[in-house]
Amino acid sequence: MNKGILLAIASSLTFSIMNIFVKAASETIPVSEIVFFRSFIGAFLIFLLTRKTKVAFSKKGVPMLVLRGALGALYLLAYFFTIAHIPLGDASNLAHLSPFFAIMLSGYCLKEKMNRNMVMLFPLWVQFY
Repeated sequence: MNKGILLAIASSLTFSIMNIFVKAASETIPVSEIVFFRSFIGAFLIFLLTRKTKVAFSKKGVPMLVLRGALGALYLLAYFFTIAHIPLGDASNLAHLSPFFAIMLSGYCLKEKMNRNMVMLFPLWVQFY
């Protein structure tokens, strides 16, 4: 089997396990604390990986990186809040519908047009997703 497929399966399994732990922890720990420690651990791992591979820190585009980080934190907070308050399967389905909402909102917010093939395949994609 292709290594990429195995990594994708491992990634899905890892995130599923994380979601189970978040659901269990949210019964006794506030969601904001869970988000903080998950983000702290993630930042620490990224720091270690950048040091190991000797990736240079660039100061280019810092404002956009700050915006990306803030929006990512808000997403994580909303996602973990959803996991804590509704059934896990429903929360996971909502999170995986983000490409659907991005396509729908791109026409409204960015005035992007869908070509004929995209319009024909869109309902099929939603059906099988």
